[in-house]
Amino acid sequence: MLSRPFLFYPVILFFVILLIDKIFLLPVFHGEFLQAGNSVFYHQRRVLADRLVGDPKIKETKLALVFGDSRSYPYSELGIPKEKQKDWSLYNFSGPQAIPMYSYFWLDELLKRGVKPGFVILSLSPEAFDDSKGLVNSPFLRLACDKECLDSVWKDVPWKDRYEHWLDQVFAIRAIEPNMGLFISRLKSGKLKEYKAFYNQEYQLINYTKGDYLMYATTANPTEKLEKDAVRISAIYMRSFQMGKSQLPYVKAFLELTKQNNIKTLVVWPKVYGKYFKEYEKYNIKNVWWSQISELTKSYGAIPYDMNEESKCDLFNDASHQSVFCFVDQMKDIWERYADPVVKK
Repeated sequence: MLSRPFLFYPVILFFVILLIDKIFLLPVFHGEFLQAGNSVFYHQRRVLADRLVGDPKIKETKLALVFGDSRSYPYSELGIPKEKQKDWSLYNFSGPQAIPMYSYFWLDELLKRGVKPGFVILSLSPEAFDDSKGLVNSPFLRLACDKECLDSVWKDVPWKDRYEHWLDQVFAIRAIEPNMGLFISRLKSGKLKEYKAFYNQEYQLINYTKGDYLMYATTANPTEKLEKDAVRISAIYMRSFQMGKSQLPYVKAFLELTKQNNIKTLVVWPKVYGKYFKEYEKYNIKNVWWSQISELTKSYGAIPYDMNEESKCDLFNDASHQSVFCFVDQMKDIWERYADPVVKK
């Protein structure tokens, strides 16, 4: 071996790469290292929680909290019927590709910090229950779960996500999912400061409200575009569907918390575009997934709400997200029937 030093070159190169990689363990790459999309939302939710805890208005009004994935972004105070808006505060803790673990994480955290909502919307999508899609590790473990959280959920993390998380520990650069295109763009335009929240326009837009993001789905796209998008999204999320075991316990834990704290709870299945819904039918999602969710919801005294049946609005931003224009009528229905019904004398 000593007579052939070139055999050591790959080993030396590996350790040099590991050493360089440890640069990404520096604090500057964690906390307020905002790239785009996921990292912006997950950071903002931590800021939003502090704002909620310190908001004096929630002691004077009824409080509604929203949890779920990106299909829940448009739940906003603006959607509450006008005659009832003065009586309510609404904070939206939904997140991109958020799984039930994330919803439970925030509800538990907020209750421990003394926040007591009167009404909760838990929005659930079947895609989050397919453990083969890797949504547990990314974005949840990477962006939202600290050591205490990790210790709590580790027993339920699928082996594939455990392996991915282990790789994130070995190669720190993986955990931050660097967007090199964005870095080069910001470098060229002199906007590297946008990695900090104070200078980040996307963050400022999201942070302007109480967590809702009405700008996300303001377009109502034509059928031709929705048909193509249904094919694209189906290829990503519904190429195969396997009902996993990691998330159902956290729906149960979430509902246990709302029942213990006497919180009126609505569990929503968001509406998707018709052609994409046919993929749900292909994998018998209604019986395989929603029937379990519905029965579990009822067993804790909460209310299941299948928007694919309840909503008559057929405007969509893409095959997976209804247009914002649908949410005014939907929220009116939810408030009048469940959140704040008028008591007939």
